[in-house]
Amino acid sequence: MTSHNEGASEGRTPAPDESSIPELEDDETIAPRPEEEIADAARAEPDLDNA
Repeated sequence: MTSHNEGASEGRTPAPDESSIPELEDDETIAPRPEEEIADAARAEPDLDNA
């Protein structure tokens, strides 16, 4: 699902008929699974073993 605000710049002022709150994509309405948070934390630290 794409919104009509896709690709809009951050400082853009919406037109009178547009919402000032950006619409969420379908995957942004679902809470992340616990294993995704663990994987994100693991990727945040550099892998020094393979340097």
